[in-house]
Amino acid sequence: MIHNNLCPAFALILGLTLSGWTMAGNTHETGQRAFTGLWQSIDSFDGSTQYLSITCSPERSCDVRLNDTAFTLSCVNQTGFAQGAGSVLRDVLTVELTLYCSNLDGTSSLAGTQLNKFVLDRRNGTLTNLNDDPVPVPNVFHRISK
Repeated sequence: MIHNNLCPAFALILGLTLSGWTMAGNTHETGQRAFTGLWQSIDSFDGSTQYLSITCSPERSCDVRLNDTAFTLSCVNQTGFAQGAGSVLRDVLTVELTLYCSNLDGTSSLAGTQLNKFVLDRRNGTLTNLNDDPVPVPNVFHRISK
């Protein structure tokens, strides 16, 4: 009788253990998959909203697009966007972004280039943007969509 009660209990415990293991496996994405998605940040310098879109190929290259509601340092009183290609090595995505100012007439103008390193913090699921801006606090992005 005891043996009959242990089998369902063992099956339940095994099922919970396996489902927990599967869910934990999903939080530890590898390579480029850990970077892929739409990310959002509040710019620590001017309080603007930044959206970062990252798509990656199996060959370790990633397409990066950044939209900012205020490119304060590059485009005075204007919105801006940046785009570039980069590569992933361990938990760092390195990309040279080309910066553009969005003009009132619907055109854009080149504002320069910037080397960016997006460092993945796997523990809390964020990306920290390290670049050459003269800003004392780096921007931290949170994934809002895969």
